[in-house]
Amino acid sequence: MPEVKKILFMAWFAAVTFAFPVSPSVLRAQEAIGEYPNLSPSEARELLGKRSGDSRFVLLDVRTAKEFSEERIEGAVMVDYLSPSFRGEVAKLDRSKSYLLYCRTGHRTEGAAKVMRELGFRNVSVIAGGITKWKEGGFPTTR
Repeated sequence: MPEVKKILFMAWFAAVTFAFPVSPSVLRAQEAIGEYPNLSPSEARELLGKRSGDSRFVLLDVRTAKEFSEERIEGAVMVDYLSPSFRGEVAKLDRSKSYLLYCRTGHRTEGAAKVMRELGFRNVSVIAGGITKWKEGGFPTTR
């Protein structure tokens, strides 16, 4: 009898799993900052490759000017999250563009994403672990 229960459970589990699959976007949303997806460094690198030269896409570094001048991901523009003018500077950005955010480890990115959400930005993603994880993944930086 226990074998029959096991078979019935396996059949039920397979039916539920295949009837209601969990898509990668749902899984990514569970790992999101608020409503914005966290991308692994390799996913971010792929996105950067796809959106290269796209004027509707912005790689946004939210670290300080000093950190930015020392090392950054190529093509990034900077808006310092720690600056008192951060909210005002972000408010001037085009909400119809897509943004990929990063900082050093992800903490400032979380705050920046929250501000952007409050200001009505919809197309925002973040690099999980920031430039630290980016470099650990073996991806290049520039000065």
